[in-house]
Amino acid sequence: MTKALAVVVGAIVGLVPIVAGAVTMFDPLIKRRRSVLGTDDDGFLKVTSASSLDSTGAPRMFPVIADLQDAWNKFPNTEIGSVYLWKTSEGEIKAFTSRCPHLGCTVNYKAGEKLFGCPCHDSSFNLDGTRNNEIPPRGMDSLDVKEVDGEILVKFQKFRAGIHDRIPV
Repeated sequence: MTKALAVVVGAIVGLVPIVAGAVTMFDPLIKRRRSVLGTDDDGFLKVTSASSLDSTGAPRMFPVIADLQDAWNKFPNTEIGSVYLWKTSEGEIKAFTSRCPHLGCTVNYKAGEKLFGCPCHDSSFNLDGTRNNEIPPRGMDSLDVKEVDGEILVKFQKFRAGIHDRIPV
């Protein structure tokens, strides 16, 4: 009986540091956290100043810069994506991600045609983000945007490409 009790106590004493070490080592993987630092309480990131928007109402691409943190590493001031911003004739600010919802290629703005064009499959999108053909599974992905104290803030998200539904990744 004493020998059995000694084995049980020894096993518990031996397993405690092993389990504690494993939990500490794999904590980032267990939590699977990936966060963007520098967002406000609602998840908005500062992208640019309102004065930098084109006065003609033409969309302009802006990089989205933030501190990116994955499971173990922090990458300060990293470009995590880009967005198109413009002010409509009604004064409303619009924002779209610059990625095509078909294959994830970077969409270009064609000023002469007033369209967004994807070079990967020759598709185009109207200024409201609607698609002009059936190749992309959906229109361009719009983003929430707001202006605060002369600064343009965007709730930046990436969405899964190649599917009809807008699923954040």
